Amino acid sequence: MEKQVGVSRVYKRKLTASSFVRKSKLIIGLDLTTDVSGKDGPAFQAEKKRLEEEALRIISATAEHAVAFKINRHLVLPVGLFEGIPRIIDAIHDAGVTAIADIKLNDIGNTNKVIAKYYFEAGFDALIVNPLVGMEGGLASVFEMATLLKRGIITLCYMSHPGAKEGYGLHVSPDGKKSEPFYLYFARIARKWDTDGVIVGATYPEKIAEIREVLGSEIPIISPGVGAQGGSARAAIDAGADFVIAARSIVNAEDPAAAAASINAETR
Repeated sequence: MEKQVGVSRVYKRKLTASSFVRKSKLIIGLDLTTDVSGKDGPAFQAEKKRLEEEALRIISATAEHAVAFKINRHLVLPVGLFEGIPRIIDAIHDAGVTAIADIKLNDIGNTNKVIAKYYFEAGFDALIVNPLVGMEGGLASVFEMATLLKRGIITLCYMSHPGAKEGYGLHVSPDGKKSEPFYLYFARIARKWDTDGVIVGATYPEKIAEIREVLGSEIPIISPGVGAQGGSARAAIDAGADFVIAARSIVNAEDPAAAAASINAETR
């Protein structure tokens, strides 16, 4: 299938190289939560500082077991995209790995361009985006920016939660003839766009296998949902995933380093 973007993506090569050097296929999600309701002034600032310090502690404890860290709005909103987040990303980079922004970018092109610019300026190496909005007038400007800055774009394919079937499992007929589920269509789109990876839930190893058939070896499969959501790192890798994402089972563990080492061991 002809590639629409027409360039080889950089970030997937960084992940592959990091995996080889570090003997890891684990991406750690920094899904730390806090309750700032009713807090203002010094109390709010103290809670932001505590959350940032907790993120830094987990990075220090677990980085040797990871190829990347994933940060979503759990952390960005309370800590601040241009306040604590750059310091957290600096710590990730100092540990020799990369930072993924799990924002599931999903709007019109102008809005996507502005949002992507902010996240890249904050230091993120890759963004997770929703392919449903399409390329023209949707994600084109984001891909162009990522190419220019040598950053990564990862597209959703099949998410890890039970309700994923209500969207990603719907059947479509792009050519008006043969029907196929959205997730296989999104896999074909990922090849066409030459993305740095696709998201396929570790909770659905059978979907990983199907999507791997479509992707071949060109596009990495990144599987979230390991641990707290019930997904198995070993089953995901055996089904064809290249990387797994574990978050709550690591960041909420009494010993995050031991939890990360244990999950990483499953992938070998």
